[in-house]
Amino acid sequence: MGYRIKVYKENFDFSAAHFITTSGRCESLHGHNYRVEVMLEGESGADAFLYNFSDLKPLVRLECNALNHKMLLARDNQQLRYNITGEELEALYQNRRYVFPVAEVVMLPVLNTTAEELARYLTGCIRKRILELNRPETKLLQAIEVGVEEQPGQAAYYFEPF
Repeated sequence: MGYRIKVYKENFDFSAAHFITTSGRCESLHGHNYRVEVMLEGESGADAFLYNFSDLKPLVRLECNALNHKMLLARDNQQLRYNITGEELEALYQNRRYVFPVAEVVMLPVLNTTAEELARYLTGCIRKRILELNRPETKLLQAIEVGVEEQPGQAAYYFEPF
């Protein structure tokens, strides 16, 4: 038995472009207006308090802002090759070639830029930021879950123990 808190605010969003590769195929380049939600689970302390919403919300916003208006690329995707020349990043998939300004790209440590992998990535980032705050209530946390919604009714979630 325990508690769960959830933050899901209008400004927990980011707009980004991506494409994914699956089973030897590559989607067309496209974008989403993503929404992010974060849930923390654990036991409340003596004051019936699990974690301060006011501490959590800025952490989520920071991560969303880092991805906003960017091209998201999967650094660990073995089907893609990347070349950086000056201010340009070239992404190659079979006979396709994409060129992006380096400043507008985020190379994510993921296998693919799916909602599932984005949720996993953001879970790690937000968990790390919570630990860096070193708040006393952090010791009460048992799990974190992050959801990434690509569009209404279409979301992926990643859960891990704290």
